[in-house]
Order: sequence, then C-alpha cells, then structure tokens
Amino acid sequence: MKKIRVTKESILGCSLIVVSGLIFTFERYVSIFMWIGQVAPVKIKGSGSWPSKPTMPGFFDNIFVPLLFIMGLFFVIISFKYHEDNKAN
Repeated sequence: MKKIRVTKESILGCSLIVVSGLIFTFERYVSIFMWIGQVAPVKIKGSGSWPSKPTMPGFFDNIFVPLLFIMGLFFVIISFKYHEDNKAN
C-alpha cells in the first residue's frame, strides 16, 4: 500500500478548496433565507406576488469563491509535482 505524503502545500490547497466551498454554500443559504423573508409576509397577507424560486448565486458571483478554488487547485497540483520530483531523487 502506498503511503500518502502530506505537505504544507497539500494542506493549504485542500483548506482553500474547502473554504471556497463553505463560502459558496453560505451564500446559497443566505439567498434561501432572503427568499423566505420575501415570501412569508406576502403569504400571511394573502395578497401580492413573490418569486416562485429563490435566485441562487452563481459560482463566479463572488470573486473569492473561484479565486480560492483556483489557488487551492494550484497548491494541490504543486504538492503532487513536488512529491513526484522527490520520488525521482
């Protein structure tokens, strides 16, 4: 069985990818709660209109989500390349 080598770059890369996913998920939760805030008063009154579905944010709506994701991929790829270079020596 191969042993996985954990480097600073791989930990940093995985952490950046996870943070990117958490920010994106948090934005989606906020958009659902904002939609509920729009729908609830209209349903209580019984008149008016509301959007049938919440408007979900896209991947590129917040600049930090794709930026952190790309940086995370970069560090993960560097850690694999570093591991292969040390393996050859």
